[in-house]
Amino acid sequence: MEDYTFKFKGKTYKLTDKWEETCINDSKAFQMQQFTYLNEVRDYLTMENRINNQIMLGYVEEIPYII
Repeated sequence: MEDYTFKFKGKTYKLTDKWEETCINDSKAFQMQQFTYLNEVRDYLTMENRINNQIMLGYVEEIPYII
């Protein structure tokens, strides 16, 4: 089982299982590749927009920090 989590601006995010349920030609691995690329090229505005939209649609969830 792969870990589909990434960090952005000090927060940790996780891709939900909704990708496999609703997207025919998409996968979590592809989305992780996209987030990694955006981070590498420092396109933080696009990354922030994708995170916000995908949280709203249920494709990404923020993992709360536990002490």
